[in-house]
Amino acid sequence: MPLVFKFLLYFLSLPIFGIGTKFLMLPSSVEQLTIGDHSTLEGAIPINPALFSAQNKQSNLLINRGVWIGDVNIMNIAFNQTLGEKVFHFGVNYSGLTGFEYREERPVDLPLSYFSSYGVSVKSGLSLSADKNKFGLSLSYIKIATEVEEANGFGLNFGYVYNFSSDFNIGVSLENIGKMNKLISEEVKLPQRRLTTLSKKVTLNNSFSTIYGSIDWGKGKVKNKYCIGNSFSWKNSNLFSGFVISDNSTEASIGFSVLVNSVKVGYGVRFGSQKLGNPYLISLDILLP
Repeated sequence: MPLVFKFLLYFLSLPIFGIGTKFLMLPSSVEQLTIGDHSTLEGAIPINPALFSAQNKQSNLLINRGVWIGDVNIMNIAFNQTLGEKVFHFGVNYSGLTGFEYREERPVDLPLSYFSSYGVSVKSGLSLSADKNKFGLSLSYIKIATEVEEANGFGLNFGYVYNFSSDFNIGVSLENIGKMNKLISEEVKLPQRRLTTLSKKVTLNNSFSTIYGSIDWGKGKVKNKYCIGNSFSWKNSNLFSGFVISDNSTEASIGFSVLVNSVKVGYGVRFGSQKLGNPYLISLDILLP
């Protein structure tokens, strides 16, 4: 392989391999992007597997597409099916960069070929409700790859939610307990996320607002991260907002969703103090027959 290609490949693959398996920490829905990482936030692709949900006890299909910092493309597809008091979940998350060029050492007008650098996870899980308790478990197959290196493995995710009342919940979740095989150059570790969340629903005439507060417990050199978010609902529309405060950055997010017949359309964007771009997501949540 030409030395120039090896050199370019190393630097071009940094956006994915630089964050490694941390692509698993990227938001997988408009609600996560805007309201924040909360273990009591329900949805088709929640952080907490105890909260897999489907609208009106039916099946639904969720499709998200957007861009993260560094022009990393994000796409998520999820299917949820209600089975009595259980909800079955199947989803695919993709993050990657495309359009990298393979060129010879001498200058040429056109590249010899194109390639991409990406991370993908395929998740299957189940949530169960029993009185005031909700439990959930999911298993993920994870792969990161470029033209010359790849690593894969599995991760387990656990979640629990207790409903003090219909308006007040506490939830805990633990993600990515597992192992990846080694790359050629280094060992790959799964990023664990340990969340504790309190949420409170406030009813205001014909509308209601749900307030979320979470701590993402750091480990080792990783500091705690604090998330505050709000979801305001009125009729068939929702407004989202949130703040994330960590050791070296502050982020704010806004977004919305509107339900038209059996299709919910959503959009969210995040602004950060580091000024590295404004990640956004667009979503379609389709209620199936």
